[in-house]
Amino acid sequence: MLIKIDKIPKIIRKRPFLIQLDAVMEDRVDKCFREFISDREARQDTASYWDGEMLFVTHYDKDKNVLEVAEAKYSLLVYSRTHKDLDVRSLFVSALFQTLDGYYVIVKSNHQKYNILGGMVDIADLDGDTFNPEVTLSRELMEELKLDLYDKRQIKSYELTYLKTPNPGWNYGVFYTGVLNFTSQEFMQYFDRMQDEIDHEVVELLLMKDDELDKLDLSDDDISYLREYLDLQKSKVVN
Repeated sequence: MLIKIDKIPKIIRKRPFLIQLDAVMEDRVDKCFREFISDREARQDTASYWDGEMLFVTHYDKDKNVLEVAEAKYSLLVYSRTHKDLDVRSLFVSALFQTLDGYYVIVKSNHQKYNILGGMVDIADLDGDTFNPEVTLSRELMEELKLDLYDKRQIKSYELTYLKTPNPGWNYGVFYTGVLNFTSQEFMQYFDRMQDEIDHEVVELLLMKDDELDKLDLSDDDISYLREYLDLQKSKVVN
């Protein structure tokens, strides 16, 4: 679900900040993660999955626009997606850009999933209890496509638009929209030139008009909010 926001959500740290599990739950999570890895290997998924520490959302206060966050390993998120006795949600920052001639920028990952530019919030992105999603977005744009968020020659404009909440999906996300300072042809040429420098997770760039995007499978929980956004834009046009 998308919630229109004009202010960055405030962050508060859960106490204790590191999520602690008892021995029984640790065994369950470990078993689930090993099964998850085995399943991906059986599917010949070549992407790597590291059980490192991540930032998780443990609660969201909509009235106050406050996210409570904690630290835990990635395996807790994997477990939480299929079990009801643990509820943690990831936090991402993303941006849906259009080219100067109105094409949406979509990427295909090495997980063979469609997505838009952006990525997960790192613990290091927080300055105490201060959360600036532009720190995450700036890093991810540079890693994925060598784009400088603050270079007007590359990015004409961008704005904070929505907070994405679960249901559907498993995560929270700060959602920006913006315009690149490239035509679709110029941006595709740029992408071809930067192939040796961009992040290996981006395997394909797709530039699509509204009608083409409508035909794209956006049913995956992690990207379903994009369909909601497009439907909201259509309703504005109708009204």
